[in-house]
Amino acid sequence: MNILHLGDLHLGKRVNEFSMLEDQRFILNQILELVEKESVDVVMICGDVYDKGIPPIEAIDLLDEFLWKLTKEGRKVLMISGNHDSGDRLGFGKNLFKHSNLFISSKFHGKMEKIKLSQAGLSVNFYMLPFVKPVVVNHQLGIQTGSYEECLRYLIKQTKIDPEQTNIILVHQFVTAGSKDPERSDSETASLGGIDNIDYRVFDPFDYAALGHIHKPQAMGRSHVRYSGSILKYSFSEIKKEKEAVILHIEKNKEIEMSFHKLKPLRDMREIRGTIKELMEEKVDLGNREDYMQVVLTDEEEILDAIGKVRTVFPNVMQIRLENRRYEKNQAIHAEEPDAFRQDPMHLFSEFYELQNNIELEEEEGRKLESIFEEVEP
Repeated sequence: MNILHLGDLHLGKRVNEFSMLEDQRFILNQILELVEKESVDVVMICGDVYDKGIPPIEAIDLLDEFLWKLTKEGRKVLMISGNHDSGDRLGFGKNLFKHSNLFISSKFHGKMEKIKLSQAGLSVNFYMLPFVKPVVVNHQLGIQTGSYEECLRYLIKQTKIDPEQTNIILVHQFVTAGSKDPERSDSETASLGGIDNIDYRVFDPFDYAALGHIHKPQAMGRSHVRYSGSILKYSFSEIKKEKEAVILHIEKNKEIEMSFHKLKPLRDMREIRGTIKELMEEKVDLGNREDYMQVVLTDEEEILDAIGKVRTVFPNVMQIRLENRRYEKNQAIHAEEPDAFRQDPMHLFSEFYELQNNIELEEEEGRKLESIFEEVEP
């Protein structure tokens, strides 16, 4: 049995006001090719299927097309909701879809849903747990758990798991390895106070824990507790993080091997540095001009219509930053802000004036300002 582990599709997402739908369609088609090439039997989608609880129609259509292409040849698809999804909307038609090889667990109903799939004499138990908060579990089961970890420990303890069979759990939570947090990016919500942390050892009863929620593909604690990562880069903090798809290969009971397959986007997300002249005259390696770009300009002089000029080179520029000696001086002053209250106000204003205008404050203007500061000084 070959099983593809996906998560964090975020269909319908916009990054810096750029719609990612075309890029998402491209990468999903690439995944469909991989599914065909690797003879994948089961696809797990581990939450954050959509980017918003009320997704745009185009995102719904894209998911519908993707799921139809996955299941039309008899493949099974298991899908859970994430914290970005609306459980009610994602779960629409779930009972009907079971007859079309699509199994959806979008809301918690008192216990983890179990799907047993068999092929060529091999059986695998899939336990599906959508994103859930302790307050929901406590209310439904009449218990009192204080943290996400305590909540999941309770749910797993109440679940009958046969240790002699192959058991896989799909879960969308913030899983850590002791004091080690997963590597995150700017496109994710940081945890607050550690109350939502779940230690990877909670999943010891399972042969593989298919995680969603974190956008970088990575294992936590042991190789078989793994985040699939997002299908695309969704922030510039991810520019050095390659995306991949992991496929589980199971030929014998409880023996799981993994293979990793790089995903190549339609447009990459990159950063480039240089002056406007270097960019316009192609004196630096521009790469694919259609990529989503963060451009760092190093010009010392002020640039009029910088965004317009950069867009003639990179039509999909998302961000422009300025880094030069004035920028560095600004940073140095910013770093010394705590001492600013002890400095002479006239000295501070003179520095500010010079930074803003590239010229020193004239002597006559300086004398007028000194008299004003003397009048208002308590």
